[in-house]
Amino acid sequence: MEIKSLIFFCGIQILGLLVILLRKKFHTIPNYLLIVLLANIIIHYTYYYLYFSGIIVESSTLGYTIVPFATLSPLLVYYYVMSVLYGRLRFTKISILHLIPITINGIIFLFFINSHDNKPTLIYAAKNVLISLYILYPLLMIKMINNFYEIKGFSFKIFKFNKNKTSLVRLLIIMMTVHFCILITKNNLYIFGVQHQSIMNYINISFLLILGYALSYVVVSEPKTIPLAQERQGLGGFKKYEKSKLTKSIAKNNISKLNTIMETEKPYLNSEFNMSTFSKLSGLTHHEISETLNGLIGQSFNDYVNNYRVEEFKLLATKKEYKNFSILALSFEAGFKSKSTFNASFKKITGETPSQYLKNLK
Repeated sequence: MEIKSLIFFCGIQILGLLVILLRKKFHTIPNYLLIVLLANIIIHYTYYYLYFSGIIVESSTLGYTIVPFATLSPLLVYYYVMSVLYGRLRFTKISILHLIPITINGIIFLFFINSHDNKPTLIYAAKNVLISLYILYPLLMIKMINNFYEIKGFSFKIFKFNKNKTSLVRLLIIMMTVHFCILITKNNLYIFGVQHQSIMNYINISFLLILGYALSYVVVSEPKTIPLAQERQGLGGFKKYEKSKLTKSIAKNNISKLNTIMETEKPYLNSEFNMSTFSKLSGLTHHEISETLNGLIGQSFNDYVNNYRVEEFKLLATKKEYKNFSILALSFEAGFKSKSTFNASFKKITGETPSQYLKNLK
């Protein structure tokens, strides 16, 4: 199948995803931003379809039109991640800094359309401005997620939290970083005298086609990653029980206390660990624990505990002293009580079976 046919096929696939997201039950801020992002991808597909048809030349004024859309993409992803975390967009005085790259490329475009001899240099400069965003924004998003989970510094551990609802976030951050590598290579190889333009354009559109497929796959395989209108909005949202006196502020204090107990005392390593034990350790009632976990982080008590056990299993699997342990033995060491519970929890949390995970680890 030729490249133009692939572009057309993937474009139809993205349009189908757009139609689904336009349904009333998906009317949420994250989904609105995702719709705009998908539309941006379709514009990229259209550009490359015309490019491979010979209608667009990269150094022409028409060829420059893709630059503002590519410049906008990282910002769209940034605010999408923000809306997934908080359920809304948060603007401060510093938010105006996001307009700087768009302004710079706007000024470059004014010079571009009035220039006759310097068009290649100007489009090269504009593309390097947008390319820098594809590495800057992933760093900003990882930092934002760290701040959300109140993790000091810069840690990649944040990708283990709320995996079902953040699959798309992880995918977009990873793919944006990969795209940076492709774009920086595409735009700067000529410095070394390498004739690469045609090949790099094929590589870039191939990446965009894979991105479109990956987005569709995640939405279909992990439906929880698409928030519904009737759900609590944002991972930082709080869904209060009817007639409950528990506030979001109290719930945040509770979860901080619960997390501290789990991380310092590791009670989950005891297979008999239950709600009653947790209640004694934390000083909270069964109802307070259940409401805090469900209302603030959207997890049941069992899911919350098993998430820690799965992470413990993954940690033990990397230690030399446990290298001769079987998968079942490791699961018992991590606090699981039965093989069936372990397998079901591991698959639910990681999307892999334990054997698949260990195979990939090796």
